[in-house]
Amino acid sequence: MENYSIIIFILAIVIGLSAFAEKAKLPYPILLVIVGIAIGFIPTMAEIEINPEIIFLLFLPPLLYDASFNISPKDFKTNINTIGTLAITLVFLTTFWIAVVAHYMIPNITWPLAFVIGAILSATDAVAAVSITKGLGISHKTITILEGESLINDASALVAYRFAVAAVMGSAFIIWEATLQFILLLGGGFLVGFVMAKILSFILSKVKKNANVTISFMLLMPFVTYLIAEHLHVSGVIAVVISGLAIALLVKKYFQKA
Repeated sequence: MENYSIIIFILAIVIGLSAFAEKAKLPYPILLVIVGIAIGFIPTMAEIEINPEIIFLLFLPPLLYDASFNISPKDFKTNINTIGTLAITLVFLTTFWIAVVAHYMIPNITWPLAFVIGAILSATDAVAAVSITKGLGISHKTITILEGESLINDASALVAYRFAVAAVMGSAFIIWEATLQFILLLGGGFLVGFVMAKILSFILSKVKKNANVTISFMLLMPFVTYLIAEHLHVSGVIAVVISGLAIALLVKKYFQKA
């Protein structure tokens, strides 16, 4: 029961900071980081332990779904080459250079542990990128590229992280295994997201006259998609993003017909 109370308390803080950030014209994610660090330095604050799986399931899918839903599928497709290059090449390069800096800056840290740190820090947060770029006067193309890259870089970072952890445990790095895992994570997530979007499209075509049922299915979709993808050991993040993009395209076509 205590964990549920903590989650509700965190949600209350997040909602309050969201309202304050909008009034103060401050980037919402940056404000969250500052307040989070400040709370961590409170002397009387007890250690809080929450199952990471609960946080991933409750918070990540709807946030990713909303972020991908608000990106134009047409613009995303137009800039897919640039987005793909940044999401794959840049993530691996960032992992490498963070590992180099960590190895020489942190005493007694091994190369495998340095690469674990690099893999954890290499991928940008999708929701933060979407929030921070709002209202900065950046061109629409640049925003699409930044937001698109932050939404699909999960597969690259996850592959880097898995092999870095394996190296820490004593396993050898094999390039063809890494490439295969990357393809499976990315391709599997894409396939799950596409199939779930098709299923939702079929369901909505049958119940579109019932607003309550339509909204309920739309709300459930990111959670179900994420769980199915994770159960199949592919990228849940990619699956939710692809389903969000596909549903956004579906909704656009629906309103155009209407």
